[in-house]
Amino acid sequence: MGLVLNGLDVEQLQQLSAQVQTDPEAARSLNRWTARVRWLGGFKGRAYIRNHSFVVDEPADLVGQDEAPNAVEYVLGALGACLTVGFVLNATKRGIPLRNLEIALEGEIDNILTFLGLSQEGHPGYREIIVKAYVDADADEETLRAIWEETVATSPVGNTLARPVTLRPELRRATAA
Repeated sequence: MGLVLNGLDVEQLQQLSAQVQTDPEAARSLNRWTARVRWLGGFKGRAYIRNHSFVVDEPADLVGQDEAPNAVEYVLGALGACLTVGFVLNATKRGIPLRNLEIALEGEIDNILTFLGLSQEGHPGYREIIVKAYVDADADEETLRAIWEETVATSPVGNTLARPVTLRPELRRATAA
């Protein structure tokens, strides 16, 4: 392992960057991601992603068992995690050591009643997500702001939320095993 900055192997990061710049086809596999969610009863499910899994559930006030975050909370977590990774990446590329980084998120659903089938007004998705980054680093305000702006502009999850995405839902009949 070479030089480590912010917990990242800088040489490995540079090698990855050089590889995909010289051979853009090498990045093709980095563009496709998959997940599968299996229903566990009630409003609970388990998501399977690569060699990982996590539970999704609704809070008790939405008739769940409150055993895990719900899907829209995971969206906030996914955005926060993506921005964290991006900020660490962009700071590391600039050689800036970070002492601490925290991303705080708050989202407001447009109209939960549409999800519950009780209203036709608005939509059941987020209307607004407020994101605040708290950073302690060896850099001036201007540099940190530039890193934050680049991070937000290049966030895959942020761009997914901010832009229209084609959803192609399919229904397949499955038989119980």
